[in-house]
Amino acid sequence: MNFILRRRTVLAVLVVLLVFGLLFVHIATNQPSKETADSPDVFVGVDVGYGDENDVYKVADVVAGYANLIVLGALNVTKDTAALTRVCDFLYQKDFYFIIYVGFSKVDFLPPRGPDAQFFNETQGRWGNKFLGIYLFDEIGGKQLDSGEKVVMPGQLSQRILDERDYTYVAEAYVAGLIGYSAVSLQWYAPPYPNYSTSDYALYWYDYLSGYNTVFTQFVGNQSRQLSISLCRGAAHTLSTDVGHTQGQDWGVIITWKYDQAPYLEDAGQLYDDMMLAYQNQAKYIIVFNSAENNTQPTPVGTLTTEHLDAMKQFWDCTKNNPRSEVYPADTAYVLPRDYGFGFRNPNDTIWGIWSADALAPKVWNDTNSLLATYGSKLDIVYETKLDGESITLPYSKLIFWNGTITER
Repeated sequence: MNFILRRRTVLAVLVVLLVFGLLFVHIATNQPSKETADSPDVFVGVDVGYGDENDVYKVADVVAGYANLIVLGALNVTKDTAALTRVCDFLYQKDFYFIIYVGFSKVDFLPPRGPDAQFFNETQGRWGNKFLGIYLFDEIGGKQLDSGEKVVMPGQLSQRILDERDYTYVAEAYVAGLIGYSAVSLQWYAPPYPNYSTSDYALYWYDYLSGYNTVFTQFVGNQSRQLSISLCRGAAHTLSTDVGHTQGQDWGVIITWKYDQAPYLEDAGQLYDDMMLAYQNQAKYIIVFNSAENNTQPTPVGTLTTEHLDAMKQFWDCTKNNPRSEVYPADTAYVLPRDYGFGFRNPNDTIWGIWSADALAPKVWNDTNSLLATYGSKLDIVYETKLDGESITLPYSKLIFWNGTITER
């Protein structure tokens, strides 16, 4: 997708957002609401990202009683419509909530890597509110920083934009491009479209602006868990409460690999601590990614050991005995400059995956770590605007801006 003029980009964003707004009205009147009387306070479960339908059955049987969510992440299952239907029927009977992964097409956008085009239409209402929607694509923001599968490629940009470090142009291009890619995939399926989510490890703010209802921040390697929470939760909360924006964004945590080889997952003690941290920070979704490299199975149920399963059960029991406060945890926000697509993994991380760190990056990095040490779970990290300088409501009693300005109310 080429973006020649900023005004055209902004117009594209507005037009597509209007279309999606109308579609979401249609969703609201045709989809079972996830906010029913019996909807849980938190969804806890496993992303089964390997194997076939029998592997899903084994994992679901093992975690039944101390999990309520299964993410169907294995393309061997989600691309086989008949098997997917059987699996969803099974999970529904077992009283699990579930989410279905749909991957981005590798060639010419279509068809998406998922079930047949009529699947969601033909199964409309079949599983009631147990079907929570589509997990559409994966790590889009992370890929923008790190891979060759970027929404905005450097080759799409003029030399002027590159030389001037025009972050706003790239932010608008990212949002417009991701809206377009999502729309092409969703329109493959007959409406009404389900809610859709993704997981990511960067640029959460712009994932939400692109239309996602929910983003799962990844707990990966040794990266700061609280930093990931503050970025993702801040985006969800701010863009949910801001006047004029689509309401109802949720956020969650998906605990992914600590190692890039066996045993892949962190140990059981850290898994328990990470689940508790997500719970105490009011994550709506707490998910364990259960898949190994090349779909191997280090244990009979993926990467989950007996100790991991015991930790999950201990966590489940603890949440039942210790309901969390309904008060939103963060009352303070660190406010980033407009469209500053910094990766937040080290002081020299890239900006939008296009530029090396600028002179501001070390200050933002140091400010963030200092504020997290001071405020902990009471800190969110947000942006001062949405797109093209659009004003925004920041729902915090204390705002600490990147340029040193502090406001309180």
